Amino acid sequence: MTEHEQNLRDLAAMFAMCGLVMRGQNATNEYLMDMAYDYAEDFMKIRTNRIENPDQGIATLKPKRKYERKTTD
Repeated sequence: MTEHEQNLRDLAAMFAMCGLVMRGQNATNEYLMDMAYDYAEDFMKIRTNRIENPDQGIATLKPKRKYERKTTD
């Protein structure tokens, strides 16, 4: 895992932990941290899969066709 990927995983864990705390998850700090990192690991797996297979997943961004005005002369 590169340093960039590790930082991204830590950031995802931080947001997951914020969500767990806001949801009112009653757990010890260590258990809460483990849950947050589990969510972050899942995020990284899905992210890697979408990078390798961009046409798979829930939503795929596809380039829009350029609009061409039809002239009626």
